[in-house]
Amino acid sequence: MKKLVIKDIAKLAGVSYSAVSKTINNYPDISEETREKIQKIISKYNYCPSKSAQTLRSGKNNNIAFMSGRVASHFTVEILGAIEKRTFATGKYMHGIIPYSTNYDTAIMNEIFDKILYGREASAIVALAMNPPPGILQKYRKAGIPAILIENYMENAHTVNIDNKKAGFMAAEYLLKGGRKNIGIICGGLKAGSKFGYSYSAVERKAGFDAALEQYGVKPGDEYLEQCGNYTIAEGIEIFDSIMENEKVPDAIFCASGDMTAVGVMESAKKHGLKIPDDLAVVGFDDSQCSAFVNPPLTTIRQPIEEIGTEVFDMAVEAIGSKIKGFRHVVVEPELIVRKSAS
Repeated sequence: MKKLVIKDIAKLAGVSYSAVSKTINNYPDISEETREKIQKIISKYNYCPSKSAQTLRSGKNNNIAFMSGRVASHFTVEILGAIEKRTFATGKYMHGIIPYSTNYDTAIMNEIFDKILYGREASAIVALAMNPPPGILQKYRKAGIPAILIENYMENAHTVNIDNKKAGFMAAEYLLKGGRKNIGIICGGLKAGSKFGYSYSAVERKAGFDAALEQYGVKPGDEYLEQCGNYTIAEGIEIFDSIMENEKVPDAIFCASGDMTAVGVMESAKKHGLKIPDDLAVVGFDDSQCSAFVNPPLTTIRQPIEEIGTEVFDMAVEAIGSKIKGFRHVVVEPELIVRKSAS
């Protein structure tokens, strides 16, 4: 038997085309008797409406796009998990969160933004640590497709961020109060066009870090500054291996780049015979699920992942429904979690 379409369902049920369409899309102005009749036909013939056809008719798609540098990164997975949990709690967009990876490539990022915009592949886009060109955000606004940025701030988009300056200050202050004098920092890219590019959160975290050093009479400088781009354990190992080649080795490292980098730093330090935290204190960022179980357990700045995921998803849903006027900017609070790596 050929695949049924709406007009076939209407004929079998003895109702109009629009009545079937309204029933499928849960319009309220259909009598219960008509609704039941149509649903019985749908159930009998296992009819499944074409999503592509619905998109063509309405100009909207029942998906929310999620873009990040690497979908498989620990932080991305945890954010996606929090968003997924919210979809099931609300019953909205279940199985409708579509992940896209840029592999940290600007050209791929721009291609994905264009693909979603012109291909009508999603009703909203969530971008984690992305730097979209301002022009593309204006096009999204004009097209009525909300853009929500995590770990970035731009005027033509909704944003959700942790208080990164406060977080950087907290980490440095804790190390300074613990008697550390030569404190290094590993962070994301600080300048557009450089090898590691530009990261809004990295700039903010370093600013808070530097402010703490200045407040405690330590002159911030580049002597103990390292940048990274992939935020992996392997990159943390590579960076600290390089640090160990210098004449002067820090007695503490703040890995503003995340917990995975911090784990790599600790592995490298132990390989070089340093004791943690006696010789080297290490503070991470995110409080990812593994941070409490590494050896030694990692002191870190906690990002409230569930809160961020909830804020992002609810913001996307409200923006899709045109319930937000202007742009909403949400800032959540960080928390210092003290464990043995910097006790």
